[in-house]
Formats: sequence, C-alpha cells, structure tokens
Amino acid sequence: MIVAVLVRTTEPHRQSEALRAALGLTLRGAKVHVVIDAPVATSLAQRAIDTLRSFGHVVDADLTAVARADRVEVWT
Repeated sequence: MIVAVLVRTTEPHRQSEALRAALGLTLRGAKVHVVIDAPVATSLAQRAIDTLRSFGHVVDADLTAVARADRVEVWT
C-alpha cells in the first residue's frame, strides 16, 4: 500500500507531528510518499525526513504522488 502524506502546515509543532506520523505508517508496512512544500521548521522534522529517506521512502514537493497513492493523509 502506498500512502501519500501531504504536509500543508508551516506551524513547527504540527509539521513535526505530521512527519512523525508518516514514520509511524511505515511500521505497518506502508510505502510512504511525503509531499511537503514548506521549509522544514524544526530539527525533529528534519530528522524524521532523513529517517524516511534512509528507509527508501520519498519526501519531496511532487503532488502527483496523490494520484499514485492508495490512501492520502493531509496535515494542515
């Protein structure tokens, strides 16, 4: 299953929470594609991005990921 996680918030705590939630989705075996178009607001958010990428998940600003996803989660 591919889950697209759209991180549309610029609020630092909420952005970090969204990225940690994306990490949690990987624990259930989902392939995660995070779409984030705002600057990374905290070191915790950056750490989550780095971890996702190290596990082979995609983190970028490509909205076409939504069309390929089985599920979409939006964080505002």
